[in-house]
Amino acid sequence: MIWEYKIVFIGTESADEDEYETRLHDGVHMLNELGSEGWELIGYLPHRMQGQRNKYHVILKRPRGE
Repeated sequence: MIWEYKIVFIGTESADEDEYETRLHDGVHMLNELGSEGWELIGYLPHRMQGQRNKYHVILKRPRGE
């Protein structure tokens, strides 16, 4: 089987609890949409930013159409 891959920015940590919840639910919504298109989450890439914050990207794959 031949795979295609996608890396998507999913969010940045936030000290504000309400903003964190909003970003979390937005990320879940985006992942559900990508899942309905056949994408499967296979990993994530945390990236340390200045201070104690991180940003995250997710790695997805799906079978490539022939």
